[in-house]
Amino acid sequence: MKPLDPAFNAAITHMASRLLPKGFKASPKAPSTYEEIKALLDNGKPLIVYSGGSDHTIYADKRVNYAFRAWHDYCHWKGKVPLTIAGEVEAFELQCRQLYDMFGFDGQTIRWRNMLHAEVVGQAQYFERYRRFPRNQRMFVEHYLANPEIAFINPNI
Repeated sequence: MKPLDPAFNAAITHMASRLLPKGFKASPKAPSTYEEIKALLDNGKPLIVYSGGSDHTIYADKRVNYAFRAWHDYCHWKGKVPLTIAGEVEAFELQCRQLYDMFGFDGQTIRWRNMLHAEVVGQAQYFERYRRFPRNQRMFVEHYLANPEIAFINPNI
């Protein structure tokens, strides 16, 4: 499987390496609250991101998915926002600002913004509705980009 947008993959790995110069680790056990993320980063420890659920993503590469999660969790820490729907929106908005600052505001970054919205806000809303994240995140994002309401019709994605 190919990434949905190879340039977005490159942007994600760039953002993660720029914002987390000490790197990050992927593990089946990772922080699940803002407080746990804060404890790691405030103490100068590497961020740990969840390694599961990385087989069917828009990135088609587990390492890029981990980098995305690290960048996203960094934004929760930087923005001091919890892992709630409202916090997801705030972390998403910070990620967008960072993308625009780094890569400019044009058609490409607007597309990336839409992909980010599907990945962060859309999947958080899916979780709220079905009490789990989509199993096939790529399919969810593709449906969401085509028409957000379609992405929520099938609880088996």
